[in-house]
Amino acid sequence: MKFRWKIFFLCISIYFFTLTITGIVVTEKTYNDLLSKEINRCLKEQNNVFRNSVLYLMVNQKQMDEKIDLDSYSQRIVNMFEDENSYIEIYKENGEIIAPKESIFSFNRGEELKSALNGKRNYILRKEKNKHYIFTNQSFEAENKKFILSYIKDITEIDKQKTGQYVFFFEVGIIGLMIITAITGTISKMMIKPIENLTDVTYNISKGDYKDRVNVKNRDEIGILAGRFNTMADEIESKITQLEIESQKKQRFIDNLAHELRTPLTSIIGYAELLMKIKYDEETFHKGLNYIYFEGSRMLKLINTLMKMIIAREDPLCISEQSVMPILTDIREIMKIKCGEKNIALEVVGEDIKLPLDKDMIKGVFINLVDNAIKASNENSKIILGTGKNHEGNYIYVKDFGKGMVEEEIEKVIEPFYRVDKSRSRKEGGVGLGLALSSEIIRRHNAKLKIESKIKVGTTVKVIF
Repeated sequence: MKFRWKIFFLCISIYFFTLTITGIVVTEKTYNDLLSKEINRCLKEQNNVFRNSVLYLMVNQKQMDEKIDLDSYSQRIVNMFEDENSYIEIYKENGEIIAPKESIFSFNRGEELKSALNGKRNYILRKEKNKHYIFTNQSFEAENKKFILSYIKDITEIDKQKTGQYVFFFEVGIIGLMIITAITGTISKMMIKPIENLTDVTYNISKGDYKDRVNVKNRDEIGILAGRFNTMADEIESKITQLEIESQKKQRFIDNLAHELRTPLTSIIGYAELLMKIKYDEETFHKGLNYIYFEGSRMLKLINTLMKMIIAREDPLCISEQSVMPILTDIREIMKIKCGEKNIALEVVGEDIKLPLDKDMIKGVFINLVDNAIKASNENSKIILGTGKNHEGNYIYVKDFGKGMVEEEIEKVIEPFYRVDKSRSRKEGGVGLGLALSSEIIRRHNAKLKIESKIKVGTTVKVIF
């Protein structure tokens, strides 16, 4: 959907939303106010009818020596006070109607009549046959018996006013819709015209026409955007050649750097230092030399694979089903010396899982991640190397409790040559290719690298398969 239509429909939606909310709030407020006033008026009318009925009864009792015919008396009360919008019904204590002979309402009124016998007046709102009524009930005594006078008021007119007000808002809304449609359509077209011009120029530049510029004379935000876009286009035109040269230099630098990565791994240095410091012990020396030999062979294989990735990134990896826990245990042994330099405990946790991977490549990835975790950790800390599973799949993770990173750095840390600590020496922090290469290896495993980090809390790096 084009932007001008989005603006148009947004304005129409806001109009409808505002009109609807306003109509509902105003109509319901007016209706509730009228209903409240009508209830108060009905209660006053009921009170007058009740007082006059009781007074009429008392006068008749004084004038007549014999007992009053309550049926006849009740009917006279009904005839005296009823009109076209109000009704009167008189009931006995047991709920039997006295006057009129039969109620015009079909529902059961037992509960409300029983409540009125306690001496308190009550009222209730009901709807029947598309009409709205208020029922008020109050008891009185005659001939040592209790009776209930029920005053019923038809308040359907209030509902009709409510409906009429909704119809009025609807009619006003239709008229307003036609007006706002014409205005919004015209304004949106005028507003979008410069953006359409900007879009056309952008397309031309994307096709290589770097000399095309936006011709917008507006002084609003769109005009400012057009001016800055033209400035950007000037910069693109002047820098495009320089960017191509820099790109070639960068590629040559990466190619040369691949040859310089043929340095011993941390594990080889660590075991070499161990063998130099301790007294000769055949088992220890044999174990150390085996690690040096196998890790040196693995690193040579890794470097050769990386060089192949530079030349042709489509060479297949040696992927097979591998148990993860033995790999993590090997990494713990390899990094034990490096961890010992800062008295860091490297813990392996989780259940063993089988994953399709290139064992040597993944091993190199997690050695690099553990090495980064060591550099970020304080002395006497710990690092967790483990497995887990969530809704995304099985994963292997490295978790430290060190310096952490801000969110902006998390997004950049896998970029080639990027280092979180700019002041770190090349010897300690490398040239910033570790995570970039690891990310490429992970991508080729059809896995995903996920980094979670907080300053002074630590960092968790997950490889999700």
